[in-house]
Amino acid sequence: MLYTENNYFETQSRNRMAVNYTDISKTYDNYRSYPESLIKKVISLGKISRGKKVLDLGCGTGNIARQLRKLVKADVIGVDVSFAMLKVASGKSLQVVCTDIDSQQLPFGDGSFDAIIGAYVIHQIKNLNFILSECYRVLRPGVLVLLTSTHKQIENQHPIIKDFFPSYVDIDKSRFPDIHRIDYLLNSLGFKDIKHQEVIVENIPIDYEYLQKVKSKYVSTYHLMPQSEFENGIKQLESFITNRKQPEFRDWHGTIVYGLKTN
Repeated sequence: MLYTENNYFETQSRNRMAVNYTDISKTYDNYRSYPESLIKKVISLGKISRGKKVLDLGCGTGNIARQLRKLVKADVIGVDVSFAMLKVASGKSLQVVCTDIDSQQLPFGDGSFDAIIGAYVIHQIKNLNFILSECYRVLRPGVLVLLTSTHKQIENQHPIIKDFFPSYVDIDKSRFPDIHRIDYLLNSLGFKDIKHQEVIVENIPIDYEYLQKVKSKYVSTYHLMPQSEFENGIKQLESFITNRKQPEFRDWHGTIVYGLKTN
């Protein structure tokens, strides 16, 4: 079921973000998902079990929320700024709320959730301190679990892609908060036992299927680079794939940051 006070958040987000998530929502589920092994790790770190109340921050089309419900029958509510993405999520019979998490107080009372998760969302948020403080407020004694990429991982990920799309690394490093800043903010807000764990998000074959994903701009970074660079990069990537008998594989590395609210 889709809950929203009004739809102005979608218009606000379009004005603020260069990425058009209304368009992305149409093909997002075709290209973006997380392996069950990674979701199980999130479940373990977040101490998520049957009936636990979980907030999925920046839930998008609800893929993680659906997996949590399937694997452990957790009670998950998703929030996102994109009404279009949430329409897809609500079609999966998920509870979702449309709200601008960058500037609006989360529409939940203090101590509403046993765990909060956020997968590749904090780089979309300008006021990180605000949303993390809101997470602390609505969290019962429990765990906040964030999946992101460090600057080192961004520099090293996809050496192939870095060659074809030169601005890719700089764009993402300018968006993704430094891991030490995340630590500092969590600690200053009162989170305890703050830890990191490096994970392999996906082992990606650089093949024609991957080419189609890139052509669809399945990662928001591609929407932020000059169109001329993107088109030239696509030509180089296609040539790279064509000239190989077998696809090369690249690991997409990420980092899980988690902290505990104790009281």
